[in-house]
Amino acid sequence: MRPTFFVLSLFLFTSLSGTAGATEIAVLKSAGLLYSEQPVVGFKAGLPATTSIKEYNLNGQLAEGRQIAKSLRASPPDLIFPVGLKAAMAAKLEIFDQPVVFCMVLNPEAHGLPAPNMIGIAVQLPAATQLAALRAVIPNRNRVGVLYDEERNGDFIRQAHRAAEQQGLELLAVAVQRQAVGQQAAHIALARLSGQHALVGVLQTPKSSQLALNLNSAEHVGLALPPEVIGMAGHLFEGPGAPAQESGQEGHSDLIP
Repeated sequence: MRPTFFVLSLFLFTSLSGTAGATEIAVLKSAGLLYSEQPVVGFKAGLPATTSIKEYNLNGQLAEGRQIAKSLRASPPDLIFPVGLKAAMAAKLEIFDQPVVFCMVLNPEAHGLPAPNMIGIAVQLPAATQLAALRAVIPNRNRVGVLYDEERNGDFIRQAHRAAEQQGLELLAVAVQRQAVGQQAAHIALARLSGQHALVGVLQTPKSSQLALNLNSAEHVGLALPPEVIGMAGHLFEGPGAPAQESGQEGHSDLIP
């Protein structure tokens, strides 16, 4: 993290060093947890000693963060430094003109971050960097399997596909599906609404298989998989191409891999 904060500190120093008087910065922390405190320590260490810093703790409450951000509009600081998603969202929703630099936000694009007046530091490394590191660790492997959530990670996976092609890798990406468990919940709800009480107080087992098998890997390590185990799999990886499904299994496109 030190190099990241050095770059951030350099940006702040060069952009604010010409400001008349002491520079004022407001720090918004999503919660008083270690993940919020450590970046703040590094942030302070990289600023000039004359910088005036005031910290605000949202205590995990976005509404409280919005109230704090509104109060800052009355007497705005030179810059606002949100740490964590709720702090960044509070700044996005209430701060429109002052510069904002945020960090420690996972999947910021999914929340419309950064806004035009904001600069963010990504938590996740670019796909190309992650694939290059993986290639360095296992140089004799060319296929990479990924389970992902389309809503949260769809854009990242598309970037990963492009990066994989450039690096001579094959990316096998399987999206996690949640429709099956929703359908099961609908059946239970209809039964409950019709007056059936047998299911009350009982935790139900998912009816759809959540097992994924790599048949090539099993063969490589000398593992013989019984047909009934293969039949339980929602997704099968085999051959040089994309994931394949066992013939005769119905509805696997709706299963969680």
